[in-house]
Amino acid sequence: MKAFKRMLALTMAAASLLACAACGAKTEPTRETTADATTKVEVETAQPTGNFTFTQENYPKMGGSLAAKPLGQAVTSSVLGIDRETADGMISFTGSTTDNYNALVDGKFDILLAYEPSEQALAYAKEKGFEWEMTAVGADALVFICSKENKVASLTTQQIKDIYTGKITKWSEVGGSDSAIIPYQRNKDSGSQTLFDKIINLGDDLIEPAKDQQIGSMIGLLEAVADYENAADALGYTVYYYLTNMEGEKLNTAKILAVDGVQPTNDTIASGAYPFVNDFYVVIPKDLPEDAPARILYNWICSAQGKQLVVQEGYVAR
Repeated sequence: MKAFKRMLALTMAAASLLACAACGAKTEPTRETTADATTKVEVETAQPTGNFTFTQENYPKMGGSLAAKPLGQAVTSSVLGIDRETADGMISFTGSTTDNYNALVDGKFDILLAYEPSEQALAYAKEKGFEWEMTAVGADALVFICSKENKVASLTTQQIKDIYTGKITKWSEVGGSDSAIIPYQRNKDSGSQTLFDKIINLGDDLIEPAKDQQIGSMIGLLEAVADYENAADALGYTVYYYLTNMEGEKLNTAKILAVDGVQPTNDTIASGAYPFVNDFYVVIPKDLPEDAPARILYNWICSAQGKQLVVQEGYVAR
């Protein structure tokens, strides 16, 4: 980390020469815009912008998804050469992923480290005539969790679909006890619910959750599955990095289920063997000039040095 904390003050131009073209160690990175978020475009090599020194005064306002917070801390600490506690005070990874995309649209943030934008975020950007630019810098996975008391160790993709459409209602139907399954969901504007809706893709067939089964925070869902009354019958989902790297103590009472016989790990996420993998992104307003601080930081995060930091923080790099 000490090396990272010194690397940008005098060498930003050299780092930006690497830029986003150096991102594709495992999978070719993608650059997208709000106008067509499914179009994959080859990332061009950024042009050098001359020497640039980040300071606490000119550092871009950074926000993003909660699971990307450790990366935001590491980037900020490295670029400014400050400790992580001070870096944490300069960034904001609170609120829902949708809130953070909306804040970028409204100019409250200059750059995001965030998971997939929700339909609500896309609609808000379109309403405001705003376009963003985004590049995949890492991969994470949607994982399903239940109590360690539950003897079920794996679910199939179809069983998950059947549970969340109400076709399967008891654990005995998937190899467990005769208890009713309590299938928790997240709020619609959350990053993990956006991943669920995209990957599991149930549309209008998704069951309407009971009021106490729709959880407004990732930690709240983990607590519902791991700690609360009737936790042994609960099923929930979150993102792999958040659970294993930020709330790992919950795995003392909860467990991650394999899907289609594959347990999620960094290796199975990187290889795509685990079926529910999705990218996370660095995001800035589209068409920022090359010498804008947010653009320079964006390019560095996409560079080989930035990706090294992604890996150092325990993420799967793209």
